Amino acid sequence: MLRLYNTLSRKVEDVKKRKGKPLFVYVCGITPYDNCHLGHARTFIAFDIMRRWMLHSGYNVKYIQNVTDIDDKIIKRAKERKMQPLELSSKYDKKAREEMKALNILEADEMPKISQSIEQTLALIQKLVDKKIAYITATGVYYDISKFPGYGKLSGQDLQKIKVGARIEVDEQKRNPEDFALWKLEESPGATYESPWGRGRPGWHIECSAMSMHSTGGEPLDLHCGARDLIFPHHENEIAQSEGAGYKPFSRMWAHTGFLTVNKEKMAKSLGNFVTIAEALKKWDANVLRLFFSLAHYRSPIDFSENAIEGAKNALENVRRSLSVMEGEGAAPDEMEEGDLNGATTAAIKSFSEHMDNDLNTPLALAELIEISKRIARVRAMGKCSRACLEKNAKKVAEAFAILGIEVMPAEAAGKASGIDEAEISRLIGEREEARKKKDFAKSDAIRDELAKAGVILEDGKDGVKWRYA
Repeated sequence: MLRLYNTLSRKVEDVKKRKGKPLFVYVCGITPYDNCHLGHARTFIAFDIMRRWMLHSGYNVKYIQNVTDIDDKIIKRAKERKMQPLELSSKYDKKAREEMKALNILEADEMPKISQSIEQTLALIQKLVDKKIAYITATGVYYDISKFPGYGKLSGQDLQKIKVGARIEVDEQKRNPEDFALWKLEESPGATYESPWGRGRPGWHIECSAMSMHSTGGEPLDLHCGARDLIFPHHENEIAQSEGAGYKPFSRMWAHTGFLTVNKEKMAKSLGNFVTIAEALKKWDANVLRLFFSLAHYRSPIDFSENAIEGAKNALENVRRSLSVMEGEGAAPDEMEEGDLNGATTAAIKSFSEHMDNDLNTPLALAELIEISKRIARVRAMGKCSRACLEKNAKKVAEAFAILGIEVMPAEAAGKASGIDEAEISRLIGEREEARKKKDFAKSDAIRDELAKAGVILEDGKDGVKWRYA
């Protein structure tokens, strides 16, 4: 059974399956006012791996990820570019979805947008007003956190300290400095809606409560996920407004990713130290980026550097070489040697699974896969196992990598991807050998180049030509 660290309880807990019902998993999505960066990729890849492992482990998962397509930043950027707010957010939302697909991130089962969720948002705010937990001012509707005794239970924040450190902004008429907006009264073109309290738009926090509960039919979430910087105030406020309205518990478990840092500072647009996903994908394969992130635990910070990503790239290439069984490789079956390799692979996959179940410990899980890949390569070099045995074990390891969304391109998959099968490869190698005998080296080189473009590497040796997928 999968066990995850629950931010709420500060303990590692079982993630229990639900009979006849899906596990409701909600992930805080993007605010599409600009290009997504690798900090976003880190969080969404981590939770994609979590989801993939759940599915592999037999969980029925309903995966929900919102889109904050109305926001202060979106309105400001739209004004700068002389665009409508929803036009701007739609553009960057579309681009983000394309980039997530390129990163091999599974599409969410539902991706609600706040612009399409106004009705349920107004209904939730009205509940809070009716319960006198929310109040109305000239600038909007605010949540009175003094009415919620459990405030701070997720983040560990002390309400008294929050009060001391808070301040009232000049355009807000709040009872208490720490209260937060549920509905902002304003007339921004293209981003405001009618409400019982006047024309305006939702506050940031209320949207996730409204959209998630709409997607679950009012049932509690089983797991709420997001980046660490959302714990306070965003997730804390979600709990207050949802449970204040009577939805208890709002979420049974909470999971948060560590930051992606640059020189120990969080990668963020506001700091100008970010690398966009688009820029990264021009330099590195998506599998390299996924491996780079997975080599650290999802709750730990990762310091970004090109050298670190290049290290992940080299590691991936080494695994691919280790698992690439070349044409003609292998030896007459040696029952003892093959039994040892089969047993070692089975043990490695078992350990891999145990590490994944233990709070998604991808660093240790990957260490098992990388080590067994090296062993397969060593056995292959010694020539003590048949090709069938080598391929069988390599396939098992490749399948484990695939659970993490990392394609290490076993021969079968590479052949399909390249569009060239073994029969065609053999034919071209034969033609090349004939050309070499006739000293037609131009044709020989042309065939080698043709195969290389198709992802097939030739290696000439004293025992003849061997080939493998790149």
